[in-house]
Amino acid sequence: MKVIVLIGAAGLSLASTSAYAQDVSGFRVEGRVGWETGSVDTIAPNPDDDEEEEGDEFLLASADDDRPTFGAEIGYDAQIGRSFVVGAYAGIDFSSNSMCSELVEDDLVCGELDRTFTVGLRAGVPIGDNSLIYAKGGYSNGKFKGSYDADVTDNEDEEPGEVARFSDTRGGYHAGAGVEIGITAGAYAKLEYTYTDFGDGSFVLDEDEEFAIDMSTDRHQVLLGLGVRF
Repeated sequence: MKVIVLIGAAGLSLASTSAYAQDVSGFRVEGRVGWETGSVDTIAPNPDDDEEEEGDEFLLASADDDRPTFGAEIGYDAQIGRSFVVGAYAGIDFSSNSMCSELVEDDLVCGELDRTFTVGLRAGVPIGDNSLIYAKGGYSNGKFKGSYDADVTDNEDEEPGEVARFSDTRGGYHAGAGVEIGITAGAYAKLEYTYTDFGDGSFVLDEDEEFAIDMSTDRHQVLLGLGVRF
């Protein structure tokens, strides 16, 4: 929320500098780096739940992690008159978040984000000299890896439990806002906030005992970028 306020304040500052903006139409390409917070929520059946008595039918575990991120984006913008810009884009981001938490007694469940492809639309207002404030949203496709480590122990004399590993490619959505500040007629710097929801995934760990877990994942990103318009 603070990032969105900062983006809005930057836009107002640019607007007060100049009421007329140069045309920002055309193709663009950018590289970006930033910081992100990923989180995963896991739900699993409670093996200690007694159906004959009231109890907790499911167990819930949550974990998050903060890591750097980097990526690139290409897009095309079309300026309509002096006051409106619409565009489309496609991008790729790379993450290294690894989120772990205990779920059942000493059992450890972990989720890890990898790469994400994005496509979407954005709309904004040209402000200042070759600058833009915008909102964006679209489709995200993320690669997700997970593991379930049974009976984790710090005792070297005890044998660790079996580790079940799984991976998934998830489709979700993203939404965000940002400001691009013109450095030259064709180059810009940007500050952007993006939220991504990768949705839920279900993973069967033991078919015989019908034991499965559901994992939902999302991500918050603050990105700085440099780009060129053609």
